[in-house]
Amino acid sequence: MAQPATEPSSGSSALADVVLTDSYRSVLRRLFRKAAGVFRSAKNSAPSVSTRFTREGMQVLFMAIFVLFGAILRDVNLLIVLAGTLLATLLIQWRICAKTLERLSTYRRLPRSMHARKGFEIELVLTNPKRWLGAWLVLAQDRMKFVSSDPSVEPISQGIGLLYSSITPNSTRIQKYRCIVQRCGQYQFLGTELTTRFPFGLLRGILPHRGGDNFIVQPAIGRLQPIWTEVFGVRASGSKQRQSRSMSDEGEFFGLRAYRPGDSPRWIHWRSSARRNELMVKQFQHVDSRELVVLLDLPQQDTSNLTQRESHVKHMEMAVEFVATMTNHIVTANFGMITVAIADNEPTIACRIQSRSQCSGLLDRLAVAQSGDQNSVEMALGLLEREFRRVENLLVVSTRSRESYQLQDRQNAGIVFWRSMNWLDASAGELTKYFVPAE
Repeated sequence: MAQPATEPSSGSSALADVVLTDSYRSVLRRLFRKAAGVFRSAKNSAPSVSTRFTREGMQVLFMAIFVLFGAILRDVNLLIVLAGTLLATLLIQWRICAKTLERLSTYRRLPRSMHARKGFEIELVLTNPKRWLGAWLVLAQDRMKFVSSDPSVEPISQGIGLLYSSITPNSTRIQKYRCIVQRCGQYQFLGTELTTRFPFGLLRGILPHRGGDNFIVQPAIGRLQPIWTEVFGVRASGSKQRQSRSMSDEGEFFGLRAYRPGDSPRWIHWRSSARRNELMVKQFQHVDSRELVVLLDLPQQDTSNLTQRESHVKHMEMAVEFVATMTNHIVTANFGMITVAIADNEPTIACRIQSRSQCSGLLDRLAVAQSGDQNSVEMALGLLEREFRRVENLLVVSTRSRESYQLQDRQNAGIVFWRSMNWLDASAGELTKYFVPAE
């Protein structure tokens, strides 16, 4: 016998509604918790704006308190209104300072290469991402310091202030400042601090931006004397004659180019010139087999005399600048290629440098070179020996004399890989004959 279908009771439907309501509430709680967490993290990550009273602000605050006490003691309503006006002015100043600097961000644009004792420009970009509120009279203070691994060198920081008159909403403003450093090496930005006293100057809003960005200032590029090629056993006149002769001799033909004044008539390709109705000259592959090998020796001087230490640092900088100038000249003048081994606290080798990118990398490495121990020369010579089986002429640029570092053990054992060695001592003034430092 079929049973009649039973309808759900009102109690079960109410229970289902309660279960659904609880599930909705749990979902809403989770969403609110996530939103609160995101808001809290964004608030903590963003730098907060702090305010401080200026000298004028302290005077206005004292006047407001004095007038308020006088109004209470004398029961004068006008003095109460005056005190309230002064306090309201301070309150408006506080809110405008905080909202003006809120969400402002800065970043820097550095040039590709920076050299010591040569001015370079740094761009400081200030961005206001707010949609409605602008920023006025914002002072950006940028600071940097010299980073040195030598504990005896005192880190000295320098700063500069840039004033932005107005930054409209959702826009950027750029200010430039020129910087000149006297010493090559690694520098670090300590951050940028944004301040404003707009509009009344009673409070100062401060927004710090911490920044640990580092940049390298390359050694100064000086000027080589005409006889600088003698350090490699090559006469300058002979070098020019060989270079002009190699350029005039017809080597391996690989292409055509347009005629330029000064080209030899023997290089003109008459068929292509007649076909294109302009003079076309042949291009030959010029292979310059001239390769120069340099060892930069930077020994450590153990002395407590401040004068001797400063003199040693000066000679070391001159040796570094001489190698940097020589490398830059070889690359820019297409003189050949150069290999530089650096004997410092971390001996390294830069092989067969003949392009500007390789030269820039070597200059960065020379900028951070520090004094090494007694074994650094042997390690650098080992790197050269693994790279070259035989070196015709090895140039050693050092801050000590050759007698202070004897190579008799190597030479007597017959394990040297160079045919001849030319030693230049920067402390004895031997570099001034071939090199003029940059002013």
